[in-house]
Amino acid sequence: MVISDGTKTVAFATNETQGTFAAYKRGPFGLADVSTAVSQATSGAIPASHVVVSSNHSHAGPDTTGVWGGLSNAYMTFLKDQTVGAIVDAWNAMRPAELRVGSADATELLRSQVDEPPNDRVDGELRVLAAYDVEEPQRLRVLLINFSAHATVMGAGNTLISADWPGVVADQSESEFGLDGAVVMVADVGRTQPADRGDLADVERLQEYSERVQAKVRAALQNLVPVQGSAVEARQFFLREPYGNPLVEYSLLASLVSRSLNPPWADIEGPIVGTVVSAARVGDLLFTALPGEGYPAIHFELQQRIVAQKHFVFGLANDQLGYLIAPEEGYEQVKAAAPENDNAIFNVSPSIGDHVLCVALDAAVAVGFPRREPLAKCERWANEDRSLPPY
Repeated sequence: MVISDGTKTVAFATNETQGTFAAYKRGPFGLADVSTAVSQATSGAIPASHVVVSSNHSHAGPDTTGVWGGLSNAYMTFLKDQTVGAIVDAWNAMRPAELRVGSADATELLRSQVDEPPNDRVDGELRVLAAYDVEEPQRLRVLLINFSAHATVMGAGNTLISADWPGVVADQSESEFGLDGAVVMVADVGRTQPADRGDLADVERLQEYSERVQAKVRAALQNLVPVQGSAVEARQFFLREPYGNPLVEYSLLASLVSRSLNPPWADIEGPIVGTVVSAARVGDLLFTALPGEGYPAIHFELQQRIVAQKHFVFGLANDQLGYLIAPEEGYEQVKAAAPENDNAIFNVSPSIGDHVLCVALDAAVAVGFPRREPLAKCERWANEDRSLPPY
């Protein structure tokens, strides 16, 4: 989905993979490379910092992380080219539209992997951004859907590629509403699983759960209001987090995954992990891009402290650093659940969730949203260099 106010433009896109890194060891296949290619293909009309590409994190999706063997260079190049092409095609097809926003409570479709505070709450809001034709005001043309369920409805018995519920809901929305396109971008999926029916076979369970999500999409479309304001803006900040996972040695992790070990994405001497955090605005809507599986507490703090008409949050956006556990005070609870629960295993450090939150708060302010009050824990990162390095 590409949106412009006539001066500035942002692009939101997703791929149906387990998670795509900002940069790769073997070649220019990463999401940073995608953003650069989009900027080049549009002659700078869509700057690289205005591109947000997420992964839907389907556990039945292609292994873009390398943990389960990885993919060929040819496939990774194909994935990059398809993503760039989809964004450029949308940019070339832009037309005037009226934007409306809505939501529905879909809490009953979710379950938390932890049932005690501070890790028990889930983000049950299903959010939609709907683009209507200005000449045919009742004609819905494009729909963005944002929901926080892990794409894990397809069980371990499935051995085929699947986009899981996001792909089914996108296809069904396009068919049901006669859309030019539908984009489903997962939200704060950290420790948030689909409350699906385990008594069904994989395909039947996927269809049943996707239909329940689709019902919430219909409900959200019944609650639409016009988007306030018209300004479009985006900012991207760089974040450097010292690696501090006590359960997995950095050397082991670095040998397993396909993510680049070169600066600025990694400093193996530290070791330090580098990534990006973004905020975009469309009118008075805030879109926050988290570089991993963000815990709901990140979204809740943003809602509490940043004044916006509606908060959207994109998980696994522009990078995939695993679980962004937040708040840090809840880390020991999550760690104690390992190895049965993998959140503390696939994690850069106990503090990365709070670190991402603090950078996201500043990014939201940078695109023009007022902040109600500062967050005391952010003082520890207040003086860090967040400028984007060349890459």
